Amino acid sequence: MKKTTQILSLGILFLFATLSLSAQKCKFDYNKKDPITGEASKGNTAAIARYWKLGFNRTGDNYHVGMYLAYIGNLRERIQKGDPIMLKLSNGEIVTINAQDEFLPTQQATTTAIYSQYLGKYDIDTITLQKIAENPPTFIRMNIESKVYEKEINSKTGKQIAQAARCILQ
Repeated sequence: MKKTTQILSLGILFLFATLSLSAQKCKFDYNKKDPITGEASKGNTAAIARYWKLGFNRTGDNYHVGMYLAYIGNLRERIQKGDPIMLKLSNGEIVTINAQDEFLPTQQATTTAIYSQYLGKYDIDTITLQKIAENPPTFIRMNIESKVYEKEINSKTGKQIAQAARCILQ
């Protein structure tokens, strides 16, 4: 009986150790150190949809969110400084991040269509990152001038976004 309890205890300990290690694994799109300043930077990306991505980035102790949005059509609207991205979190809280500057779209013509692409950079602090890490987003809304882009986020994608935020905080 004592041996069975010891084996069971070791099994449970092994299970928790394995779960703990797998939960802490973070993959980054880049994780490097500046050769001149020695400042570390890393980033990872979470896809909201095939054409819409958020990237969580850290350089030293500074954080920002990069946003990529591709759209069919020749769009001319600009991301204005301060334009918001709003995320509704699974606990019902709404968090807002704002564009750091003005960002213009780029266009690419293919044989089938013209594609417009936005690359924006948004301010974020550790408190907001922590909120996203603890409560996966369920909805996103982004304003680009007078246009509003929004999408419901399924639970799998929300968990990936929360994991990306968790990893960038490490």
